[in-house]
Amino acid sequence: MKTTLHSSRLALPALLAALVITAAPAARAADGWQWLPALNDPAWKPDATLALTGSRIDPDPGRGVNAWGLELAMQCGLVQTPDRRVRTHLNYSHGSRDGTTYDTMTLSPRYTVPLGDGLSVGAGPSLGLFRVDAPTAARTLPGLGVAAGVNWRIGSLLTGIDLSWHSTRARAGLDQDPLTVAAKVGFSF
Repeated sequence: MKTTLHSSRLALPALLAALVITAAPAARAADGWQWLPALNDPAWKPDATLALTGSRIDPDPGRGVNAWGLELAMQCGLVQTPDRRVRTHLNYSHGSRDGTTYDTMTLSPRYTVPLGDGLSVGAGPSLGLFRVDAPTAARTLPGLGVAAGVNWRIGSLLTGIDLSWHSTRARAGLDQDPLTVAAKVGFSF
């Protein structure tokens, strides 16, 4: 029996539980949220990280593909909690298998909770564009989903693991609904 990431019945419930757990503190502090802090708050700093990613993209239906990519993460400049815990993750990944290429671009603002000693966990909604180029057709599919991750920062070095799932809209008979697991290593600047 073939085992894929979608055969795990725990993936989506785990993502949703992480989203609820990390969003609960944000809901309590909603009255002090800032809008456009990048423009309106002189103390706002991007606190950016850039990471190289290696991921496994498992579309449903379809065969999984290994991919590489880049992730840029920073303090969210559009909306921010009073404790400055919303980080925006912009990720690009590329992979190919059997003549089909996959290019993904996702944007995920995540409420991030520091756990101590540079370790943090974050979760939030995610928007994505998924380009599938097959020998017989090519489509770009928009997607909406959830993403969660664990990061460990040691000085300016960063490592982490992310898990995301997106529901895509079928176009011309092509659908993807990818579940993605990614590992990353990078640095702060």
